Amino acid sequence: MISYCKRHLKCFFWAGSMAAAALLFLLLSRGETGFAQWYAVHIFPFFPNTIGRLLSPLPFSVYEFILYGLFLGLLGFLGTLLFFVFCRRTKLKALLSRFFRLLLCAAPAVFLLLTLTCLINYGRLSFGVAAGYEMRDSSAAELEALCEDLAAQANEFAAEIPTGPAGGLSLNGVDLKKQTKEAMKNLGKQYPSLSGYYPNPKPVTFSWGMSHLRLTGMFSPFTVEANYNRDIPDYEIPYTVCHELAHLKGWIREDEAGFIAYLACRESSDPALRYSGTLNALSYAMNALYSAGRQDSYWRIYESLPEQAKQDYRSSNAYWKQFETKVAEVSTALNDGYLKANAQSDGVQSYGRMVDLLLAEWRSR
Repeated sequence: MISYCKRHLKCFFWAGSMAAAALLFLLLSRGETGFAQWYAVHIFPFFPNTIGRLLSPLPFSVYEFILYGLFLGLLGFLGTLLFFVFCRRTKLKALLSRFFRLLLCAAPAVFLLLTLTCLINYGRLSFGVAAGYEMRDSSAAELEALCEDLAAQANEFAAEIPTGPAGGLSLNGVDLKKQTKEAMKNLGKQYPSLSGYYPNPKPVTFSWGMSHLRLTGMFSPFTVEANYNRDIPDYEIPYTVCHELAHLKGWIREDEAGFIAYLACRESSDPALRYSGTLNALSYAMNALYSAGRQDSYWRIYESLPEQAKQDYRSSNAYWKQFETKVAEVSTALNDGYLKANAQSDGVQSYGRMVDLLLAEWRSR
């Protein structure tokens, strides 16, 4: 073992250096040093402005095809391993040695890139604090008033949207790429952390697979791409795209990216985006209202919604019901563990904290 380490000292040195650098950055970002905030403002924009800009013109998700390549590579390795086990047993040790060195060099480098493009930003100043909102506990009466306000907006916007055969939102004729990027850039005039360049959002070719994992969108920290599930109901798509674009500005926490997506959609010039953002925000707020024991108010507000909104909610429930599988449960559990590992102790419940931001912004108005 000692002689093996000496022969491959450079490989071990490389791996140790990459891992040590990543851990150092994580420790600094989790402390009270202000490093994460400084990094988010001054260093992180380099990645969407370089990697993101380079890959933006491609009409497909590079990250998606990298994942396919990794899967095929793993299958190829397993096939080669079986061949060596049964036919070239004398060379099996050399094969495993090469694979171990490749893994030893690649894994820490990937972890460092993930740290630089994603994990450090979990320690930045929260969006609510940065925006100057009063973040505090809210009463059920305030939550009910918020739901009523969002329902009124939904009624206003529903009258302007293009509809499909079923009566819900149709994105046919909507330039999704242009409108979502413009909405985010426009919001950047009010919130400087959201200003600047945005790469093109990318639809995932194998979106059916994303639906099985109960994913509407996916930010790629390795290719700095905003990917979205193109198979989900239309009313969820503009909001999802803006959510993923918020991640490209270093707002990694799910509740903050969701809130930013709502603001961007609400202030958009496109009726479909305004409707999408409002209906998704209303869904979060209404679920919180129901959980707060205001079921009568929940149903009263729901009945006040326009038929377009009711149809979209029904379509969404029917769509996601078909993906209630063990695979979806495993995906949710993995996502829950990831969020908890990155200082979001609520796990998947952190998505519900978006309502606190909605209430704070509502009070500010």
